[in-house]
Amino acid sequence: MKSFLRTLRAAASFAAVGLILIAPAHAQRAPIQVPSPERVSQIQGWLVAGAYGPGFPASDRADWEKVAARLPVQDLLKTSEREAHIPVNAAPDDLYLEYSRDGNRTHYQSAIGHRRSRVSLIAWAEAVEGKGRFIPALEREIAAILDEKTWVLPAHDAQLTNFHGETTEVDLGTAMTGWSLAVVDYWHDAAFSPELRTRLRSELRRRVVEPYVALLHGAKRTHGWWWVTGTNNWNAVCHAGVVGTALALGGPKAERAEILASAELNVREYTDKGLSADGYCDEGMGYWDYGFGHLCLLSEVMAGATNGHLRLVSGAKLKAVAEYPQHLEIIAGVWPSFSDGSAFEEPSEFGRAIAAHQFDQTIGPPATEVTVGNLRSGELYDAAYRILLPGSTPVPQVSAPEGPRFWFNDGQVLVSRANPQFGAAIKGSNNGESHNHNDVGTFVVALGSSAPIIDPGGEVYTARTFGPHRYDSKVLNSYGHSVPLVAGQLQGTGSQFAARVLETSFGEDRDRLVLDLAHAYDVPSLVSL
Repeated sequence: MKSFLRTLRAAASFAAVGLILIAPAHAQRAPIQVPSPERVSQIQGWLVAGAYGPGFPASDRADWEKVAARLPVQDLLKTSEREAHIPVNAAPDDLYLEYSRDGNRTHYQSAIGHRRSRVSLIAWAEAVEGKGRFIPALEREIAAILDEKTWVLPAHDAQLTNFHGETTEVDLGTAMTGWSLAVVDYWHDAAFSPELRTRLRSELRRRVVEPYVALLHGAKRTHGWWWVTGTNNWNAVCHAGVVGTALALGGPKAERAEILASAELNVREYTDKGLSADGYCDEGMGYWDYGFGHLCLLSEVMAGATNGHLRLVSGAKLKAVAEYPQHLEIIAGVWPSFSDGSAFEEPSEFGRAIAAHQFDQTIGPPATEVTVGNLRSGELYDAAYRILLPGSTPVPQVSAPEGPRFWFNDGQVLVSRANPQFGAAIKGSNNGESHNHNDVGTFVVALGSSAPIIDPGGEVYTARTFGPHRYDSKVLNSYGHSVPLVAGQLQGTGSQFAARVLETSFGEDRDRLVLDLAHAYDVPSLVSL
């Protein structure tokens, strides 16, 4: 439950900030790339014959018995027995409409979060036990989700076009819900009633697969589809959801191949333009975990469904992105919370592991014991990969950052480590980043196991946070950061308000970084700073 709500919080921030950054350039957005027939045919030849997803159909009892040996089976079954007798959580239309009335997204997202986390929990219980006694409860929960007018989150449907059925778009919420339900179908379809099975597959196709395929064949590209060629992590997350849903449903091979080929092409807008060659992720640590993590999941499911022929994450640049957490770590366990990340946010163990796995490092069982809470994750596909991804040797956990410093040349961020107990992170860059704060020149100081001088990270999200008055917030404008007022002025917003790197000098006794911040302020009399 906590995992799903945390992801919804991230999703809301991605959506809203994405709209701010992308909507003004709506007319200049990159066109959707349509794959060649030759590439589609090649991928079609690689594809497995039927449905593919993390885990196994529940009928594969030998495989699930092996899985059960790693799970808290008794706690899982007892908890699921209790949950199976609880009425379906209500998520009335009025809760959805709260956002359009007053900007509140919390109530509706909490309600649907309970539904999705309960589906995951009961799906695990039925897969492990395999007796069919949890199927009625699972069907009730799924039916309630299928009854929702849209899976698009309220914050992503401000005009209510999806809610009223005028458009059918895929957003972060739809992508995550679709892939999770498709995995449930992959595990349990043989046990479902014919009516539920037919309806579930029909809705997954109607809400996720068919609208995406229609875009490739010339359907009108409404605003909600900006992410197909977006440069932030919406691109990776939504493509992962569409691809994962299509593969787990096991539809026509030609259709699946076309979807994979399109994702392969269009996700490059994120990897080529949204990520720096030095590995820096300007959206912050939490969004690296979410966005790049979903790119790795997309790479993983593509590789599995094509017998290893198609893997998206490779090459020197993405290897640098995969190593972003260890390069950004100031001292052991302390990372700067630049942009909209949360203060003291750490990369997840699995995020780092699956990123390393793309470069031939194997993944073993989770380093920590699996709990019922892990199995209650609203993103069933993610939990399944965390627990079931094959491997034999755990990826070594980096206990402390390596080296006296790391300089992100493109991101203009220096992480300097005087000793294992003391260091700093200093940021230049510009005020037009994704999930931007007006923070050119800010810094974080780490001492011992904490940061006495911090960056505030993201604020508590409201509709105002992601509207034209975003920078009224003293957390998001430069007032909330360790930078000066100049002639009484805060820093300006936009990529033109940027630092200039005047000097970098790194040695055994001293790291020296000199930034000119003058261009971060709209003060004509300011010559240099």
